[in-house]
Amino acid sequence: MTKYLAMMIAAAAMAGCATQTVPRGCSAEKFEDFLPRYMSDRQFAGERTVFPLESLDRADERKSLVTREQFAASTLLGDMIKADHLSIRQQANAGGMELNLLRPDSDSLTYFYRFRQQEGCWYLWQFEDSSL
Repeated sequence: MTKYLAMMIAAAAMAGCATQTVPRGCSAEKFEDFLPRYMSDRQFAGERTVFPLESLDRADERKSLVTREQFAASTLLGDMIKADHLSIRQQANAGGMELNLLRPDSDSLTYFYRFRQQEGCWYLWQFEDSSL
């Protein structure tokens, strides 16, 4: 085996050891196509979340970072909406899209999920709990 071939095999093996594969472009994915899958598919949600995920707690005025493992153990967004009977408001902002989840009969529960596009793909990058 030539030295060149050995180097190519080693490079290919090292490339296979990457910790996270990032989709290369989504051809300007539409948010309305992305969101239903993100809300219902745990693997897809994990792939389309920036880790560590920035989490803001307004009541305690603190910021923390959510790991991939913590996120994987949390309730899926769609399941939480159904279980807690939450309403969704969606709006575009300068950096992307923002979902505001709230309980219609109360001001005490308010969450914000902030998404941005990277290489045409949507990613969750920040969560905020603004509950009273």
